[in-house]
Amino acid sequence: MPFTELPTPASGPDHVLTALQNADWTAFEPSRDLPPLRTALAELQQEYGVTDAHRFATEQIRSAGAVLRHPDGHLVEIDALALSPCGRYLAVGSWCGDDYERGGVLQVWELDTGRCVNKLDGVPGGVGWPGYARSIQWSPDGQRVALAFNTNMVGLWDPFGTDGEEPIGDASVTDGGSRPPDFAFAPDGTHAYIGMRAPREVHGCIARLDAKHFFYNAYDENGPQPTWLAETLPAPIKARLGDDELFFEQVFWSRDGSRIYGYSRRSWAASIDVRSGQVVWLDGADTHGQSPAWSLDERLVAVQLNGRLLIADAQTGALVGELPGLPGAHLSWGPGGRLAVVLNDHHFPRVVVHDPDGRSHHLHVAPKEADWELPDAGVWAWSPDGEFAACLTSADQIEIWSPGAYPEAVDIFDVPEDIAGVLWGAEGVLVAVGRTRLRFIEASTGDVLGEYRFLREPYASRPLELDGDDIGADLQYEEHGDPSFVLDDDTWAAAFAPGLVIAPDDRRDDLDELLAWVVDRRYAWPTWWGELDIVPDAATAAGRLGAPYDEYLEPFVDAPEPAPAETWPPPNTATVEDLFQLALESVRPLYTGWDHHVSESLRHAARLRARRGEARGAMELLAAVPTPSQRLRGTADVALILAAAGRLDDARAVFTVTDADIDAVLDEYNVPFIASSIGGAYTALGDAARGDAWFARARAAIEPETNPGEHRLAVAWALIECGRVDEARTVWQGATTTPSTFYTTPFLAYLVRTGRDDLARELFTLKSTSGTDYVSYSEDGTQEYLGHLDEGWFDGWEGVEVLAALGRPDLVRDWAQVFGDGYAWEDLLAKAEAAARDRGPRPTPAEISGLVDEYGTLLKTPRARREHPTQLLVRQAAECGHLGAVLNLIPALPDDDFNGQPGSAFRALWIAATGVDVEPW
Repeated sequence: MPFTELPTPASGPDHVLTALQNADWTAFEPSRDLPPLRTALAELQQEYGVTDAHRFATEQIRSAGAVLRHPDGHLVEIDALALSPCGRYLAVGSWCGDDYERGGVLQVWELDTGRCVNKLDGVPGGVGWPGYARSIQWSPDGQRVALAFNTNMVGLWDPFGTDGEEPIGDASVTDGGSRPPDFAFAPDGTHAYIGMRAPREVHGCIARLDAKHFFYNAYDENGPQPTWLAETLPAPIKARLGDDELFFEQVFWSRDGSRIYGYSRRSWAASIDVRSGQVVWLDGADTHGQSPAWSLDERLVAVQLNGRLLIADAQTGALVGELPGLPGAHLSWGPGGRLAVVLNDHHFPRVVVHDPDGRSHHLHVAPKEADWELPDAGVWAWSPDGEFAACLTSADQIEIWSPGAYPEAVDIFDVPEDIAGVLWGAEGVLVAVGRTRLRFIEASTGDVLGEYRFLREPYASRPLELDGDDIGADLQYEEHGDPSFVLDDDTWAAAFAPGLVIAPDDRRDDLDELLAWVVDRRYAWPTWWGELDIVPDAATAAGRLGAPYDEYLEPFVDAPEPAPAETWPPPNTATVEDLFQLALESVRPLYTGWDHHVSESLRHAARLRARRGEARGAMELLAAVPTPSQRLRGTADVALILAAAGRLDDARAVFTVTDADIDAVLDEYNVPFIASSIGGAYTALGDAARGDAWFARARAAIEPETNPGEHRLAVAWALIECGRVDEARTVWQGATTTPSTFYTTPFLAYLVRTGRDDLARELFTLKSTSGTDYVSYSEDGTQEYLGHLDEGWFDGWEGVEVLAALGRPDLVRDWAQVFGDGYAWEDLLAKAEAAARDRGPRPTPAEISGLVDEYGTLLKTPRARREHPTQLLVRQAAECGHLGAVLNLIPALPDDDFNGQPGSAFRALWIAATGVDVEPW
């Protein structure tokens, strides 16, 4: 018996069960048989509930290879989505979060069931980019998807496949662009037009996506070349472009394969003939917030221009009609040539529907404002037959409209406030989408078929977490991925492909709302039609699961009960010495690409040790400096600081360098830095002649074309340290361009911290020419070149924020005498006064309470988004003196990136030891 010919529900469940038992399940073809079988059993359930027929069919489906799948999986917010051409599947993509190498996620959801049926994990660099449209595009047959990924590449995937990390093929043609390229997937499912700067007047190229890895190097004439478009533009097209170039903002490939068309940020729309690669037409169009729209049959294009709504022939660009304009409106073509003009203006929001016969209908509805970070989600969606439309309103409702001869709203559904748009798929299913939520709705009834909210983080431990390690994250590399998912705001669960679930035993109904048996990564089957093996913990699961799970879960079998969660923050028993050691240890795992950052930070830390009189600790830090020139410079700096403080024996023990050592590291760029430090060390140790010679060499090497400000401040610092203040003043007064705040700010902090307030006040009045070319832009878009302007060294927030942090209201006022008219500086004065006044023990109870609150917020933040909040909390803890919290937090940061553990360790050290977050000079 064919599965499409089951007895009707009226015949009763026993007849259906007998028919299923007599069916030839070896001939079961999921694409042909599962959807009608699922529909028939759903109708049976409506009449009789879940019966033995449901349970029998479920066992057969499981025997045929169905796997249990949960809906979780995105590490960060959704930024891309696209309905399949058949309207039965929704592809949903997300970026990569803090760990770029971890990659992003592409999920595929079946609309008919509202369930996730596939997940491609580890897409390199993530899918798309927040705010960029059309990063996911389906092939016409629905068998492939093209993705913008890895920042600037386009690749081809099987949406129902297993491998997210390796595309079928990809193209890299943008010369390292910093954002996703505009691209259009060809109807043959193997090529794409990709926007890029081409050696042609018609920019962009056509590249294959099905031939492994294609890389175009613009600087290699003999390397692989994509298919180029026309070399020159027709004179009329070039005249219309003027000074502009032909780059699309959004681009499409016609279904017949003959045209590439789209529009630009520069207010034009255009069409290209694929065969010749030439622009056929190009006309003006207002494209800022009101993009042109092509009809579904690709015969017409609607554009807004100068307050007019123009309808043009998409083949020729010829004007064929004009409608009343609504500037700023979104245009949406429906089946049959109906055009919706959707305006979410705050004063008069509305929708106007224009029919092909010339009639217009004004709908009394207030569309919701679009979410720019999710441009694929519109607030208006036509039904596939054009008889209805759905509008997401500003009241967080979806209104279903029948915009016929007499338009009327036929239904209204409430939706959560985080919903940003609505899609209308096949079989009357609506999808309400947001950056962290999907809701699938039956349009005819409003019934919710499925819903999931991503990025929740219950406080409880994950079910596969052991001694701080998440075993579930390791399983992401297995065929069915990480089994862990969020059941509700307070509860984690785990669903394993064979059908076992770790969850509280009273949550079966909640599990059924989220889980599904999935066949061929395409078709979902209800879990409530069969049994689930629900266990309380990973130790129990380990005894019931085979490969590959048994190997991962074995450690849970004999694991002791997890210790109660410790209160946070931990005891504040850590010291600055602990921070020095943490900073030193944090740089040891880094590879040589970080040598510059590591060397600079260790040299500054050694200076700080010397300033504290800790010669032995300074030498330990210097020994770890990987760059020889920085090690030698740091050695001289430490000797200079120690000798200037009267610790001559320690200084001599440190400063054992020879002329040969110095000559070995000098180059044309570092002479001012090294020579001034050497000169300072010799001078402070009493060898004035050698000190003078090195200082002269340093001053002579100050290069006006290369870091002159940095050079001058380095020389001035060494002169000040050994007591030659007048010479230092002459050096900095010789600056002709304003030094970067990366150097002026720590120099100012150094002067204040070492009691040289008079010199700090002198610097407030210094002015020189900026190193930046300034340009002034008028309202009409014209620009005026202003060149290099005179500016004060501390005409900005950086310096005065240091003064406030150091508790110097007097210096804040002095700064304000020079620059105060341009800044609202009163809050910083209050901060400085509070810092000067409140010198009691820290952290205070209020500060600890603040740390606890922020830590609670951190724990509710998705793990892929915790890096920056953790860094901020480390800084907050350091600023209030809770070093125990600092040492507790830093290990959670990445250890293979200087900006992770090392960067936060050094910044916390600067704050704890000096009071300010700048390098200690």
